[in-house]
Amino acid sequence: MTYSLTFCNLSIIKKTKVKNFRFTLKLPILLIIINWKLKSLQFHINNYTVLRQFRYLKVIALLFCCILLRAQNMFPGAEGFGSHSRGAYGGDTLPEIIRVTTLKDGGPGSLRSAIYKNYPRVIVFEVSGVIELNRTLRIRDPYVFIAGQTAPYPGVTLKNFSLGISTHDVLVQGLKIRPGSFSGRQIDGVNIADDSTKLHNIIIDHCSVSWALDENIGILNGGNGVTVSHCIISECLNAMNHSCGMLATSTGQVSIIKNLFIHNEDRNPLVSGDTKEALVANNLIYNSDTHVIYFGSMSELRRKMRAAAINNYYYPGIKNRNEYIISINAGINPQAQLYLRGNKTEHVTDTNAWSNKYIHNPANMSLKANDIPYKLPVVNILSTTHLKDYLIENCGAQPGNRDDIDERIINDLVNYSGSKILYPEEVGGWMYDSQHHILVIPENPHKDDDNDGFTNLENWVHEMLYNGAQ
Repeated sequence: MTYSLTFCNLSIIKKTKVKNFRFTLKLPILLIIINWKLKSLQFHINNYTVLRQFRYLKVIALLFCCILLRAQNMFPGAEGFGSHSRGAYGGDTLPEIIRVTTLKDGGPGSLRSAIYKNYPRVIVFEVSGVIELNRTLRIRDPYVFIAGQTAPYPGVTLKNFSLGISTHDVLVQGLKIRPGSFSGRQIDGVNIADDSTKLHNIIIDHCSVSWALDENIGILNGGNGVTVSHCIISECLNAMNHSCGMLATSTGQVSIIKNLFIHNEDRNPLVSGDTKEALVANNLIYNSDTHVIYFGSMSELRRKMRAAAINNYYYPGIKNRNEYIISINAGINPQAQLYLRGNKTEHVTDTNAWSNKYIHNPANMSLKANDIPYKLPVVNILSTTHLKDYLIENCGAQPGNRDDIDERIINDLVNYSGSKILYPEEVGGWMYDSQHHILVIPENPHKDDDNDGFTNLENWVHEMLYNGAQ
């Protein structure tokens, strides 16, 4: 839980929540009482009023009245590094609500037009279907929330090129990114890359990312606070011999939590040795081939990585070459600290978290940390007992109303079927169904009528996260 300081008007009674307890701060009454007490404590010595020692009480009272403790996250239930951010509400002005009304890649009503605005914004969708990108769609201006869950069925899919993020305070939910081979070069599905000072407070949540030609998700030079959660990360194409789930390299803080990695050959995920703090927790990996969760070599920064892999589960496929859930590159910084707990491979039984049944450590690196070597972000770590059921029910874009592509991928996991692919056409390609609807934005969207710390707009959008817009 993160707390922020906010100056408040003393003439207003403020209400807030702190760790789920509600406090009512009756600030004017407090000031009246303290002022009355100060008057009663006045005394005169040689016609000189001595109040200096009591003035400190007034200073303390004023400081108390100017502090409002708030326990808000980027969205209800947000977890991981960066979740303390207010996202689109983190700027100096309230966000504009922008409606996407066309599948064209540019012009009025387009997603590209909305993303290219240079002010805080919440982007909602009155159209569903496939947006065929002409080039990478990169977010360069901060304080943006892309609410893909507001689209009608079957949701919004980005095709041909990457969704790029080169700024801070970004939330992407309910979107499908499936580039395919159109670009003819190795590209990510989601590419988070730029100067590390720009890349913080970024969350990719409840998205479906597949059919890229490099990594499905790539994080390069990320700053403090990047999280990927509740996503389906699947079927990275092997057309260029690089079918990889996710890479996080040279990043300050990254958390990869509660995702499904399905039919990616390698890097599920790979966290490079130059990443400072990493949390890999509650992910399920099915049908990898070489490395599953992989802690890689250091590069020029030579950082001492501190990482934790907790309660992840691996289901090998039929033709896998690797039975280990954790791999440690021989080139990792020898001073790195790695905390392991509760990671399992199907049909393997061993209570030792560092057992060679679970760990591939060819250089026999001594990296064991007896406790998590950094301060954990806000996260609720689940047991592996029912992890599969939880992730099947909750991962991907609109998990309660999935499109045919995600439904097929989930069925592969349930039935232990399917395989890695070269091209999307092998499994039927994209869904081009399209619908329109008119969204009725809540009255007073930026107010907080129920005093839960989130605006009426945020709560309205969050209600669509599971089933989409009905």
